Amino acid sequence: MTIDEVRKLSELARLRFTEEELEAFTKDFSSIVDYIGRIGSIDLDGVEPLTSVSGAVNRVRPDVEGECLPSDQALQNAPSNNEAFFKVPRVLG
Repeated sequence: MTIDEVRKLSELARLRFTEEELEAFTKDFSSIVDYIGRIGSIDLDGVEPLTSVSGAVNRVRPDVEGECLPSDQALQNAPSNNEAFFKVPRVLG
């Protein structure tokens, strides 16, 4: 990676670095990108992907339809509600 590429990345991430920091990050990023390139060149033919390193298996229960909880009971412990709905703080403007 070049200093200009690191400078562009820092602008996109809205980070500010001194010239010395840019040089240091350029070396660090270059070594990281090189390492990732080395990992990408490993021959993985015939290697099965892992889903867990421990060999543990998820035991899930069947999804069985059951009786619904009445609205008044569901809202009983809500910090704030509007008779039929949970009230939550406004998220967008």
